Amino acid sequence: MRKVTLNGNHEPSVASQALPPEGLDDVDRGILRLLQEDGRMPYRQIARELGVSEGTVRIRLGRMQESGVLNVVAIADPFRLGYRVLAFLLLRVEPGKQDHVVDTLTTWQEATYVSSCIGRADIYVQLVCRDNDHLNELLHRRLPDIGGVREYETFMELKMHKVSYEYSPS
Repeated sequence: MRKVTLNGNHEPSVASQALPPEGLDDVDRGILRLLQEDGRMPYRQIARELGVSEGTVRIRLGRMQESGVLNVVAIADPFRLGYRVLAFLLLRVEPGKQDHVVDTLTTWQEATYVSSCIGRADIYVQLVCRDNDHLNELLHRRLPDIGGVREYETFMELKMHKVSYEYSPS
């Protein structure tokens, strides 16, 4: 028999509740919104702004992290770390080789984003490189060694206009 405890509002405690199958509730969305504004906001401040307890915030965050809804990371600026080239690759691969190519690209430290696509490319890759020579090495030495890449198209970023990690939860 499972014991369900009640909080002061005579509702099941947050600890006894799994992430609802229908998704996030207003408290979860509020937590996400506040953390997207300030990823280092203390639990106490989040709780105060949402009118819930600090424990509720802690439990809800843990539940969202455990379910994969939320991942807390530090995002570094590659340009301030000495990387001067941000390139994007669109790759066309031979039939049956997509998994192999994706698996290899995801091991590259320079590949910060790898996704499978539909359209003129089978795979999209974002690369962060020290300089043009570094990019050249990746394109002309390492990429051909993967095997299975039929063709690729490279785009280089000239100027970044917007980067956002804020998503409105539905």
